Amino acid sequence: MENINDLIEYNINFIKNKPNFRIRRLELKNLDGNTLPTNDCISLHKILIEKSLIFESEHKDLFLTGMSEEIILNGGWLNHLRIEKDKIEKAESKEILEIANLKLQKESSEYSKTLRQKEEEIRNLTRDNLRLGNWDIRFRWYIAVTSFIIGFIIKYFIDK
Repeated sequence: MENINDLIEYNINFIKNKPNFRIRRLELKNLDGNTLPTNDCISLHKILIEKSLIFESEHKDLFLTGMSEEIILNGGWLNHLRIEKDKIEKAESKEILEIANLKLQKESSEYSKTLRQKEEEIRNLTRDNLRLGNWDIRFRWYIAVTSFIIGFIIKYFIDK
């Protein structure tokens, strides 16, 4: 069978252009406008029904569904397929971007957590450094005072 999408496009337009908007199953056409072989008609008929483009009456007449009429108004089956493909690609692209966004948010969260930990370490080290600095100052004062007192004691003994 020829390109199925081109056949679908041709046949839904063919049915739309019929005076009473109906045909028989074996009246489906190829792209040249000739009736398809019986097996191809049956196969195309099944495909059109599966895609909800036609329905079959109890008298075995084929009619367009509302969906196929809407597809025809919006530019035809091939345009419908392009639009659906674009929607799928946009959804996939959106999903990829959402995943990338979530990864970036996770990395940002981990970075913020690491940053908070480092800031806490800096605060602790600064506090420890100030304690050591204060201890060093006190120790130097003790040495200075002790040296001063020892100096007085030595002078006292030397002067005696």
